Amino acid sequence: MQTIKMIVWSLISLLMFLVLNYIMHLPAIGMQSSDLMRTNLMAIGLFGIPLLLTVFRLRVVFYFLALIQLIYTVGYFSAAYQVTMLSHAHVLSKIAVMVVVIIALLINVYWFMLAWKFRKATTKARTERYMKYRK
Repeated sequence: MQTIKMIVWSLISLLMFLVLNYIMHLPAIGMQSSDLMRTNLMAIGLFGIPLLLTVFRLRVVFYFLALIQLIYTVGYFSAAYQVTMLSHAHVLSKIAVMVVVIIALLINVYWFMLAWKFRKATTKARTERYMKYRK
C-alpha cells in the first residue's frame, strides 16, 4: 500500500515538473530555450524507469527515486530564482510560477515524508523477521 502511494505521488511530482517546465518556456515568462521536449523526455525517463522497476519489488529503486526527487527539488529552487531575478515577465506571471513552484515543493516534501515512513516500516519488518529466526 505504501509503495502505491509513493508511486502515485511520484507521478504527481513528475506532472508538476512537466507543467512547470512548460510554463517556464512560455514567451510570457521570457525564458527562451529550444530543448523543452528533450528535458521532458529526460524527466519522464528518469522517473519512469525506477517506477517500472518497482514491479520487480526492488527496494533500492526508491533510493534512486529519492535522488531524482532531490535533484528536481533543487531545480524548483532554480526556477524560482530565474523567474524572480532573471525574468522580465509581468508580476502576475511571476506569481503564478511561484505558486506552481511552491505546490511542487510541497508535493516533494510529502513524497520524502512517505519515503521516510516506508523506510522505517521496511526496516522494522526486516528486523522483526531477523529476530524471529535468531531465537
